[in-house]
Amino acid sequence: MQDKNQAKPLKDPMLIALRWIKITSVALVALILVILFVKNLWIRIACAIVAVAILGFLYVAARGCLGPLVPVAMWGYGRQFRKNYGKRPAGEIVFYGASNFTLWKTLEEDMAPYHAQNHGFGGSNDKLLMAQAEKFLYPYKPSVVFLQTGSNDNVGGLTLEQIMENKKKMYATFHEHLPDAKFVVMSGLPLPGRPMHWENINKLNQFLEDYCSKLDYLEFINATPFMMKDGNFRPEYYVKDGVHLNADGHEQWTAAMKKKLEEMGIKP
Repeated sequence: MQDKNQAKPLKDPMLIALRWIKITSVALVALILVILFVKNLWIRIACAIVAVAILGFLYVAARGCLGPLVPVAMWGYGRQFRKNYGKRPAGEIVFYGASNFTLWKTLEEDMAPYHAQNHGFGGSNDKLLMAQAEKFLYPYKPSVVFLQTGSNDNVGGLTLEQIMENKKKMYATFHEHLPDAKFVVMSGLPLPGRPMHWENINKLNQFLEDYCSKLDYLEFINATPFMMKDGNFRPEYYVKDGVHLNADGHEQWTAAMKKKLEEMGIKP
């Protein structure tokens, strides 16, 4: 029987936005074909006007989920979080991070008997996590926060030094607003779909492990030992894109998270 307090799986607004980008791209191609081959002038003019409008939309979308689409997607996430967790009590465990949290549809079930909330949002990086914390994190007054980010910062072109400084600033800011909470930092995953970033992610993991050991409000989970084998990636833990975890990957994560909570003396 499903826990009555368990939220429904999130509908990822970022994925919805990307789906609309695909749909409008197909529509644009169809309109261009009409303009080229239909002889009726007024139909061609109407299609041209619609095509220009679609091009404008695609230009905005091409600036990515880091451009003007962000406010729309963030509104969608905020609405989902309020709907799912707005009436939940303070002191629960919040998962705050990027798409490997967002797409983890069985997170609450897997983390039971702990009471967990999934506040992940696709495409997030450290900058976005800090920017949205006033709405997505602080109001829920968690006792423990699992943090997962890093890969998107690498993809975004930041240097390793910039990412390190951003993380230190982010952790300090979160601690300032939630002084009684513990923060569990998940290491960056060895992603078969992004092998070109693994060297930087591995160096970042080493930095994070050392940094977390020096602060009493930070804990660290190193996923590398169980997500790699003999120095090789393990694609069996990921969906086809090699970036997002599948059920087996989430099972590995869950075991490590519950073990860490037990070590911290956190009881369900």
